[in-house]
Formats: sequence, structure tokens, C-alpha cells
Amino acid sequence: MSTTKVLIVAMVYFSTCHAAIPDLTGCEVAAKTEQGYVCGRIRNATNGAKYASFRGMQYGTQPLGELRFMELLPPSSFDGLFNATEAGPICAQVDVFYTPNNLVAPLSSGEDCIRINVHVPYDYLPAINATSNSSNLLPVLFWIHGGSFSYGSGDADVHGPEYLMTKDVILVTINYRLHVFGFLSLDNEYIPGNNGLRDCITALKWVQSNIRNFGGDPARVTIAGQSAGGVIAHLLSISNVTQGLFQQVMALSGHAIAGFYSYSPSYAKLINAIFLPAAGINPLQTPKKIYEDLVTAPLDNLLRGQKVLLDKFGLVSFTPVIENAQPNFTTVIFQSPEDLLNAGAGKDYPLWIGFCSNEAADFKTRLEEVNIVTKLSLQPSLTLPLNLLYSANPLTVPVLTTLQLAEYFNVTSITLEKFLVAATDSYYKYPSHRLAFKRLRVNASNTYLIQFSYPGEKSVLKDAFSQSWSGAAHVEDIAYFFRFNHFLGPQQENELVPTSNDNIMRARIINLIYGNIIVRDAPFDLKIFQYIYIEGPYDIRDEFIIDQNDTYFSNLYSVGGLGPV
Repeated sequence: MSTTKVLIVAMVYFSTCHAAIPDLTGCEVAAKTEQGYVCGRIRNATNGAKYASFRGMQYGTQPLGELRFMELLPPSSFDGLFNATEAGPICAQVDVFYTPNNLVAPLSSGEDCIRINVHVPYDYLPAINATSNSSNLLPVLFWIHGGSFSYGSGDADVHGPEYLMTKDVILVTINYRLHVFGFLSLDNEYIPGNNGLRDCITALKWVQSNIRNFGGDPARVTIAGQSAGGVIAHLLSISNVTQGLFQQVMALSGHAIAGFYSYSPSYAKLINAIFLPAAGINPLQTPKKIYEDLVTAPLDNLLRGQKVLLDKFGLVSFTPVIENAQPNFTTVIFQSPEDLLNAGAGKDYPLWIGFCSNEAADFKTRLEEVNIVTKLSLQPSLTLPLNLLYSANPLTVPVLTTLQLAEYFNVTSITLEKFLVAATDSYYKYPSHRLAFKRLRVNASNTYLIQFSYPGEKSVLKDAFSQSWSGAAHVEDIAYFFRFNHFLGPQQENELVPTSNDNIMRARIINLIYGNIIVRDAPFDLKIFQYIYIEGPYDIRDEFIIDQNDTYFSNLYSVGGLGPV
């Protein structure tokens, strides 16, 4: 359908409808939302197919001024035509991963960042004010970006839709509040924590209300994310306040019990004790005065405090936390995720759990910058997975530390290389196995456990970091279904045609995700549980192998008081 045809059809509907359509002159493609009309752009998928791209739309009232730490209010309506041709501002952040390695360009950022992007195969976009035929509605992939809860965005620099737009699927990406704005917890009525999670829920509600106008099916939404985004996606699936917002889940390199973050309130208190003085706020004041100072603090002060945290911990600072119910806030995590999973929370959702074979390899440069080996030598307990360290019985921590040092560091020999191996196993690999076993115990819905090991002929991440490593590191898997537009530059050819192993792998991963998760027309036979190894374009095998480290970590968690699975 041509642009001219879309505009003509729109005018026909305008003549029969009461709602006034704004002047569409100069608008390549338009859509209607509950807030008003939006103008997007027509762009090219990697195979040359057209897709409609609507970027930078607002899914909630911007959390400015006194709204800085409040739950988002619904977005305001607007007159005229909202310019959705380019991405909006990204959320204020201290980026220690993407920007330093040229994976993204420095962009305009701030607190006016509550934005949503919708990408639609062009022929499926309905005319303005048309009533979409439910049989033609497309499934929706709702993607939550990673970045350690501290940095990143849903923009197309890393999350380019060009590969996915070759399939009959709508891609939705979002920005949500990060670090102090999204995950600070004072555990009180002013800031209970988890605003970033609530932002994602607000965005999902926006999708339920609006996605039909873009040709999407609100009853076929897959919520997905990578790293911190995977944690958020999975946490939302085990919460009791998200029913009806999505139907299946994909969590890559992160989920509710991943080892690289802690949901413990004791961890949140530690973070606050470091952050508040660094941001110029007296932590000994009353809770109300601390809150008032946080609301009025200059953005630069808060970012300075965030930088202090990242320089101390490396990659992660504020994280999701178990909440106590507070007035005026939706309680998202009311109990330990371990306990929720043991009770069967989220078991009815099909779940794709993914991790890379060498996750921590691309953390090396950053960990060298923060002198992590010295810090681990001074405090060896930090070699433990954080979710275990801060949730275990404190009396067991010395025993746990001794076990970890013996397993990975020859008791006293702490090196960066050994820590990267320990981090891959304890932050990602074993927790993913642990989650799969928990789902097996409660007879959960179909569960895929995927280990991605393909090293790539020309790896975006290896090139960006100017390093080499075996297998696949953190973020490398998503480069096969998202196009890293900023780093790769303009498309020169169809990157899905089988002219290289990398292209073959892209096509196979997209088919795997689209078939198994999004539409569930699976190339693998659907089973209750599958362990899939992806090692090369012609080596995708389906088998179940118990990893030798599962026994070690299962014992470690048992000693800590969290139970073997």
C-alpha cells in the first residue's frame, strides 16, 4: 500500500467520522492513539520491505518536578499531529558500557524520556480510524532494553528493527526510568522502589489500549528483554498486578533470580548509604526531608552520585527490590522472587530463558577500570552471586565465600580471568538452570533453556571492544535479531541472505524466536522442557545436559538457606 493510498483512505474515513484528523501534509505515515494522532516515517527492512516506524511517543506523563519519583500518570492528550519520526530523549544516565565502546552515539538525555517506539510491517498498518480485522492483527514483541538498570534505551541504534521487520510481527521498544530515578528504594511511603518496573507496566497498558491502531493484537503480546531487561520482563511475569498484559515471556541473560543483582532490602540500604552523601544529600535527615531533597536536587548531583556507585561496583548500582505496600504506588514485588517461583508464580506463561556461553568476557575492560581484583581481594565475599550474598543467612557468608574461593580461585589466587569465569557461571548460567528446574517442579508451561555459543565471523561486540574471546559474550546474542545501526552504519545489502555464516545465523535466530515464542509455530517439537544449544549456523541441537557446576551451586544455595532449586 503506497503512502498516497494511506492518505486517501484516511481522508475517506475522515468524511465519515466525527473525530477531526489533523493536516497530514508532509506526513509519510500516520496512526491514531488515544492521546491523538502521530506521524511516523516509512523505512526499509533489511530485505527491502517497507515498515512504518513511530518513534518517541509518550506513554505516560513525564516525571518532572514533583513527579520525579512518583508512579507515572497517564499520558496527556494533544491536539494536532505528534511528530513521531525520530526517537525522543533517552533517560538521564551514566553509561559505562554502550557509549564508551561506540555502540551508541551520545544522545540528548534527560528526565523527559518516557517514550515508546512502534515498528510495523507497512502492509499491516491500518488506515486511520479504520476498525482492524482481528484476523489480520499481528503478534507483538514488547522489548525492554538492558543496561544494568542504569543505562541504555529502546532506540534503534542498538535495537534496530530492520531484521525483525522481515517477519509479520510488531516490535515495541521503550525507555523507562533508570538507576536512582527508576530503582532507588527508601522503603517508605515516598519512594518504595521499583518505579522502573511500574514504568514498564504503564507502557504495557498503553500497548493494550493502542496497539490495534497499529495493526497489533493485544491478546498476543510477548514481553521480552535482555540483561536488566530480562530481569524486568521475568519479574513482571511473576507479579500479581500484570495479568492480561502479555501472554508469553523471553528473558535473555537475566531473569528474576539472576546472580548479578540483588532484590534484598539490605542491598538497597547499602546502595543508599553510599549514594546519598555522594549526591550531596544528608542521609541522617528525616525520611520526608531526604525525599524533598531528592525531588529538588539538580540532575547533575544525582548523576554524580550514580557515577560514584558505578565506579565502586563496576556495572550495577540500583536494582529492583522487594517492596512493602505503600499508598499511591502499585506494589510489584511483594515477596522474594525465589519464594514466588517456588509457589508457581508465572508458571502459566511459556518462557524462553537464554544465556551466552561466555557472558562476562566483554566486562573485562570495565572491571579493569574499577580495579575489581583489588576490591575482590579486600572483600572476597563479592565473588559470590549478589542475589545469594545479600539474601543468604549472614552467618553462612564466610562458609559460602570459602566454598567459592576454593571452586574458582584456588583459595587465594583471585585474578580477573578467573573472576570472569565465575561471573559467567554464577551470574547467568547456573541461575538459568536453577530457574528451569524450579519451573519443572511446579509443572510450568513450555520452557526453553537456550545456551548461545556462536562466536561469529565478524562479531559486533568483539569489534567494538577490540578484543577476542571464545564463544559468545553478553549482548552478542541479540545482535543476531536486532541490528546495531550506530556501529554498523547504513545497510549495504540484505544481511539475512545466506552469503555468510553470520547471515545464516541471523536468519535462523529470527526464525527460532518468531516461530517458537512469538507465534509458537515451533520448528522444534513443543515439549514441557527443552535445552537448546546454539553453537553455529548449522549446529542447533536439542538435548538436555546437566552441567557439572549445577551440583556445586545447588549446594552453595542450600548452605546459604535458599534451597537447592
